[in-house]
Amino acid sequence: MAVLGFSDLKNTALPTLWDEAEITKVRLADGASFAELTGQLRAALTGVNRELLAMQHYSSLFAVQDDPELEYPIGTTNGFEEATEYAVPDPRRGKTHGHMLPIKQYDRSLGWTIMYLMKARRIALEADLRSVIIDARKLWQQKLLTRFFDDTANTVASTSLADLPFANSTNDISTYIPPVSPEGEEFTSSHDHFLGYGTTGITQDTIDQSAVDVALEHLQEHGHSSPFDLVGSRTDVSSWTNTTNVTGWKAPEWPGIVYHASAVERGPDQISVYFGYIESDYGIARVWLTPRVPTNHFGVYKSYGMGDPRNPLRVRIAPTVGFGYNLVPGQWVNAPGQLLLAYTEFGVGIADRVNGVCVDVAASTYSAPTIS
Repeated sequence: MAVLGFSDLKNTALPTLWDEAEITKVRLADGASFAELTGQLRAALTGVNRELLAMQHYSSLFAVQDDPELEYPIGTTNGFEEATEYAVPDPRRGKTHGHMLPIKQYDRSLGWTIMYLMKARRIALEADLRSVIIDARKLWQQKLLTRFFDDTANTVASTSLADLPFANSTNDISTYIPPVSPEGEEFTSSHDHFLGYGTTGITQDTIDQSAVDVALEHLQEHGHSSPFDLVGSRTDVSSWTNTTNVTGWKAPEWPGIVYHASAVERGPDQISVYFGYIESDYGIARVWLTPRVPTNHFGVYKSYGMGDPRNPLRVRIAPTVGFGYNLVPGQWVNAPGQLLLAYTEFGVGIADRVNGVCVDVAASTYSAPTIS
């Protein structure tokens, strides 16, 4: 008995029982072949892979690696001693900590019977292909934002609490201590970057200037400098543009249109694609809003540019699969239909545990939102 399977996820050779000559005979209603349809999907996946690396806003959140672990320095209390003529100072060293990056497998299939393919309208098949691309973007955005806003430590393989969030004294058994800031500020293991309205300066159910100031101060004290990025819910757009509460709000400028100094209109910035900007005592925050984040939540971070390892998130990929989505063959059984399978393998973890602050103004203690 023959055993059908794939020894390598990147191996696109036809399985033994596939009849390549027979497959090429399958023609769509408009005369195109199934091979051409496959090529169209492969080209679309190649395009979306490029898009993931340069996607507006999302590309500023992460860098990529294929190693499963991260190691980084933590705070120490070493210091200089006053020198004497004969005494030798005790040697001192820095300390590091680390955690694991998660990785999971995802796939998405398309399947048609041969009879359907021969009768199908081209626009219906293209709608099928387009649905794969839409789902690919959604999965990517969901996983990045979910890890960013999640305050829990998750299991990686068989190790519990190995995938750690931003600095969080509540759900973090690692007793992480941030490094001493460039300005000399020292921290303890109780330092927290997940804030609720119980935090001084954050009011319940109110998005206001003080909440932004508190969040940005948490970034600035660790050596991150303006401009910062703020991601929030599109549902809350009227709250962000309310200058009575968010006193530092600045509307974006449209090319060729000049607002009066008192204007508070909001429109998509055609140059920088931000909804607007907020001036704070700690610098400027560039605001982008998405329907994927629920109301009353927002986060701030410092982006160092597309793919920079100093960005807040780290995407782990499988070296045998590569970055993004790949097209792999489905099964061919007695020639009843065609099956295409889009496959990816990745996971999102925190890279810099003090380059991100998440705020929940609807709860006294932070509650992670469900990303849609």
